[in-house]
Amino acid sequence: MKKALVIGSGFSGLSSAAFLSKNGFEVTLVEKNKTVGGRARIFHVKGYSFDMGPSWYWMPEIFENFFNEFNLKIEDLYDLKQLDPGFKIVFKDQEINLPSSWNEICHLFDKYEENGADKLNKFMEDAQQKYSIGLDFLYNSPGVSIRELFNPQILKNINKLQLLTSYRNHIKKYFSNEYLINILEFPVLFLGTSAKHTPALYSLMAYSGIKQGTFYPIGGFNAVIKSMEKLCFDLGVNIVTGSESKK
Repeated sequence: MKKALVIGSGFSGLSSAAFLSKNGFEVTLVEKNKTVGGRARIFHVKGYSFDMGPSWYWMPEIFENFFNEFNLKIEDLYDLKQLDPGFKIVFKDQEINLPSSWNEICHLFDKYEENGADKLNKFMEDAQQKYSIGLDFLYNSPGVSIRELFNPQILKNINKLQLLTSYRNHIKKYFSNEYLINILEFPVLFLGTSAKHTPALYSLMAYSGIKQGTFYPIGGFNAVIKSMEKLCFDLGVNIVTGSESKK
């Protein structure tokens, strides 16, 4: 049997270990911390628990597709709660809650801009197309070669993806109200950049976080990690914690 060593037990490490084991490898996963999870570890202090990294559950298809590869269903692994409001944005002069109900979100946009709901629906129709095309591409492409961009589906829909248009300029084609622009820009902050430096393709994140909704796993985001860890154990992966890889 071929052997494989995986360094790090975040989402990438655990998923790599699971797929390698499924494909016949004898897998050892090495983690420098005492617990698995990488940036999705959980921190306990004085009876409280804190997510160390991600805390909002977006793009649910990625999680569903992963566990489905192993004949598992999300509902059998952990409980998801839709947040209401999904999130709150604090401005200098006011706070705006984004409700979970799509009708209420549309009403909110109407409140701040004339025909705001109609503009939002058109914006989200476009974002949903980007989501369907972009998520499939981003999810299935390893990002190691420029040749990946010459995928027939990408070439066919290249204009829809707006890779050369900034996300900020894309939003401003629909809205002029600064509050609404900031609400729609908010999801891409999790990429570690600003909307003016992000391709319009990433309106797909607004579609997921605002239209699909913002969810949270009961017990913390580490509940997802624990499910992946159990999967690895069930597949026979040897997980070694508290062991740092030097080279």
